[in-house]
Amino acid sequence: MSGTNPFPLPSIKPGDEGVDDVIGAELPGTTLCVNPACPQPEQRPAALTCAACGQPLRVGDRYRCQRLLGQGGFGRTYLAVDEGSQPPRPCVVKQLVMAGGKHRPDAHQRFHDEAERLATLGQHPQIPRLLAAIDTDQGQFLVQDYIPGPNLDQLRQRSPELDGEALVQRVLYELLPVLAYLHDHRVIHRDIKPANIIAPPAPQPLVLVDFGAAKALNEAVGPGLTDPEALPTATVIGSAGYAAPEQALGKAVYASDIFSLGVTCLHLLTGLHPFDLYSVSEDAWVWRPYGATAVSPALGRVLDRMVNRRLPERYRTAQAVLADLRWSGLALENGNPKTAQSLGPVAQAAPAWAQRFALSLPGVVAQGLAVSPNGRAIATACSDGSVRLWDCTNGELIHRFQRSLGWLGRGHRGPVNAVAFTGDGTAILSGGEDSQLIRWDLADYSGQPVPVPSWQISALLMLPGDRGSDRESDTVAVGSGDGRIHLWPLDGGSGPKALVHHQDQVTALAVDGAGSLLVSGGRDRTLRLWSLPSGRLTRTLTAPTAAITALACHPQDGRIVSGDQTGQVQVWSADNPDQGRVIHRCAGPVRALAISRDGSWLAIGADDGQLTLINLQGLSQATPLRHAWAVRALVFTPDSRMMVSSSDDETIRFWCLGD
Repeated sequence: MSGTNPFPLPSIKPGDEGVDDVIGAELPGTTLCVNPACPQPEQRPAALTCAACGQPLRVGDRYRCQRLLGQGGFGRTYLAVDEGSQPPRPCVVKQLVMAGGKHRPDAHQRFHDEAERLATLGQHPQIPRLLAAIDTDQGQFLVQDYIPGPNLDQLRQRSPELDGEALVQRVLYELLPVLAYLHDHRVIHRDIKPANIIAPPAPQPLVLVDFGAAKALNEAVGPGLTDPEALPTATVIGSAGYAAPEQALGKAVYASDIFSLGVTCLHLLTGLHPFDLYSVSEDAWVWRPYGATAVSPALGRVLDRMVNRRLPERYRTAQAVLADLRWSGLALENGNPKTAQSLGPVAQAAPAWAQRFALSLPGVVAQGLAVSPNGRAIATACSDGSVRLWDCTNGELIHRFQRSLGWLGRGHRGPVNAVAFTGDGTAILSGGEDSQLIRWDLADYSGQPVPVPSWQISALLMLPGDRGSDRESDTVAVGSGDGRIHLWPLDGGSGPKALVHHQDQVTALAVDGAGSLLVSGGRDRTLRLWSLPSGRLTRTLTAPTAAITALACHPQDGRIVSGDQTGQVQVWSADNPDQGRVIHRCAGPVRALAISRDGSWLAIGADDGQLTLINLQGLSQATPLRHAWAVRALVFTPDSRMMVSSSDDETIRFWCLGD
């Protein structure tokens, strides 16, 4: 997260436990012997050999342990000083107890495999770095960075007046990406709890520590890891109250970490141990009555699903939780729009959008927009039958593909409704009221009709192709006034496909980030989901109550955003596709939607000229911009820092994101 932290915690100050050691105060004046059998582990500060048992006092002849931070079934953790660095710096030394004893023939290999895994995980800024792995006759030790600051258990006890919801929001937004990183590396933490989450001094994000219980999955386990029945039973591990039911049976899955993080949030909201929040008689979590303040319904829904004891009803991935948080933060509750203020104070340094320049097209409306793959050019579908190409950097006209002056001409014979660039950026496709689909070659500006049997082309979408092959493999989706969608391969190899289920004009098309799902909307008040590349209809959403006028798909979480004739902007998810969540209302019909490629911004264009930009990361409120008349089309450049809009006011406006 950048800029001012929207989820502030009390500042760390001298005197707080675990802080003095890193802000100038001396480390404890004691040396601890790490021999578990030592009768007198406390030794003189500068001693090199234990006077009680004779063992060396510096681990690896470098690290001097000075304070016991914790101990458990996997060994002990010490606050130590690295005397091999100048000046000496604090660190953490973890002394491991190997299951089955160190005499096991694979003990050394298992230790070094674990060290290698921790070294990889430690590349994440919110996981302590591994500084050294020491395997000697004295024992096996892992040395990691020392993270200053209290853990969340200490923080909750020390500052009971904390805004529980703001703290939980920060925990979720900052730690869910860490869980996604772990799971991408096929690692389950298995011991997420408040004591294992450190709050360093501002502005650093929260840090997840203590990977002693972490489990790495071998390649034989499927990537989804959603069925614990398919897993061999492992060691039962985890902290009582925080471990998921399947983990308590030795069958932890990725969703087990999500459960533990959710229970951690319940503790932070209530101050009570999980044992005190679960009702055995009701077989349910009962946490809402114990919070200091009421929790917003949106956050409550997310937490309830995170801690669901039934695995099929729990979130399966950290990304899915983040997606729900993103869209829930914008949801309408009781008819009132919730802005990102529900996520904490608005960041003062939040970036803003401002107009960079505008183009005037007297007597002409740009009815469709497309940006080139390299982001340097914008193509416009114009009401006068022309297709125009503009330079994004200065707004200069590069070329105008003229309207046909007769039936034998190569241009359009009526208004052009939609344009799209091919995936390699070498050509533009345009479709219009004259039912023509024309391909314009940018090398010589020649035009060639594409023989798609459409009637009044209303929408165009270039579907992702194979850029690695020698042949162009783009497929264009063509929506038409008769309700048909044509999938037309530009290389002509696999032949066209006609999708025929809409009962009225296809008004909008969108594709998910993976290129595996085509979404179409129409005047028949339906959303239809099509599997790609087959074109098979997988679902029809009949919940919309008005004609669909615009569509967009989030590039990361796959949520579908629709706009309709009544001005509603709704979000639809794969988990609950039959019920859309209203996230915005316009005074008139929604005319255009776009989501930036980085997934941070949603742009909404309305019939009254209002242009709204919503930050989907929850760091700032919606930004209102304006055209004089109805917004017709919207598009973001690939770097997500410029947005282009067109309007019935006969202008094209270029908006840039400030720093």
